[in-house]
Parts: sequence; C-alpha cells; structure tokens
Amino acid sequence: MNVPPSSTVRKVRYLPIWEIRLRIWHWSNLLVVLLLFESYLLFNWHKELGLSRQTTALFEKSHIYLGYAFILLFLGRIYLLFKGKPSSRFGEIVPALKGRSLFQTIREEIHHHLSPPRDTTGKLLPPADPGHNQLARFLYLPLLTVVIPVQIVSGVLWSSVKWGFWPLPFLKTLTDPLHHSLNETLSNIHAVCMYVLLGFVAGHLFGIVLHEVTFRSDILSSMIHGSKPLTDTEIPEYERVTGNRVSTESEPS
Repeated sequence: MNVPPSSTVRKVRYLPIWEIRLRIWHWSNLLVVLLLFESYLLFNWHKELGLSRQTTALFEKSHIYLGYAFILLFLGRIYLLFKGKPSSRFGEIVPALKGRSLFQTIREEIHHHLSPPRDTTGKLLPPADPGHNQLARFLYLPLLTVVIPVQIVSGVLWSSVKWGFWPLPFLKTLTDPLHHSLNETLSNIHAVCMYVLLGFVAGHLFGIVLHEVTFRSDILSSMIHGSKPLTDTEIPEYERVTGNRVSTESEPS
C-alpha cells in the first residue's frame, strides 16, 4: 500500500466526539489491563523468576484486587452503553451492515482500509466513521458481550477457589480432586480470555497505526482531547450519530 503525503488527505474541521467519561474509562481500563497481565506473568512464571512463595502470593492477590477494579470499569462502560453520550452508546459498537451480509461487510471494510477510494481530486476518502470504526466494531461487540463477561466470571470464581474470596468462599474448602480440577479449569479459561483481550489490544493498536498512516487522522490524540478531524463526507454521519448540527460557515482546520 502506497502511503500518501499528508497534503492528499482533506481535513475539514475538528469536531467533538468522545465524551470525557469515555476517555477516562479508556485510559484507566488500558492501565488496569496492562497491570493485570503483568501481575499474571509474575505469579504464573514464579518458578522461572525464582520468586518466593510469599512474593508469588502477593502478586496473585494484587491480580485479584486489580480484577475488582476491572469489574468496576466494565460496569462503568456498561452504564455508558445505555446512559452515555450518543457516541458512547450500544448502537455505536454494533456493526452497521447497511443491507450487506456479515462477510461482505467485513470484506468491504477491510478493502476500504487497505485500498481506500479517492474523490474526484484524487484525495483519499476515509471511512465515514466519526465515532467507532465500523471494522473495529466486529471486535468491540464480542469483546464486551462475551469475552470480558467470561473473563470476569472465571476470575471471580477462581479467586473464591484459590483464596476463599467473595462471592463463593466455600469453594476453597472443596477437597481434591474436585478442588484441583476446578482451580485448573477456571485458571485456564481466565488465561485464554486474557490472551484474547491482549490480542484485541494489539489489533486495536495496529488498526490505529494503519488508519493514522493512511489518512493522517490524528485518531490516537482524539481519545485524549475528545475531537476528531472529519472530512466533508463524514459530516452527515457525524450529525446523525451525535445529533449536533455542523455549521456550514465553520472554517476548515
């Protein structure tokens, strides 16, 4: 794919899209996920790292407490799915098929990102996604509705089995082989979900870099200050999603 010079991409103006609550959630969630993975690696590889039993137990308990923070953040995101600003709501993470089949939609979205069309002047046309990227929605939806809930449930149950934590402390008193089998099963399910989540993070970062290089979109900084530079083709979709009317007299950025 040929990377165009920045002058070939037409930017109209910066418009507010991401509310402050979503931005705080986004960066807080990233920090907690990274700390969860780090603590997991430390106690899971304790033998190779030469950690003592006490140190290993400390990292395991730290992982559990970070897990509770992760649960609170997840509940906060669920709240925003129903009570947040328009660009934070559930409809904004559901893929828009627009009369196409599922696989046709995925294929067309991938093609649009790898080989974006141009307007009559030869300038690149980014996907009309002022909010959540249409292609990324195919990851957001299963992540929020399947992967994270399974990860949370398996983690909470594992903490009960391993340490007698809430909500089912009696699971720690189960006798072997049931206790050992349950502990291993929950631990493995939880680990798989963690790696899936990390795979999403890696894919998310790759998509951001690809979008940034292709369209010079400033997409990463938009989750810091809350505004995105939109082309004229994206304005109608922006108005539909946010309900905000964009003045035609506004000067381009």
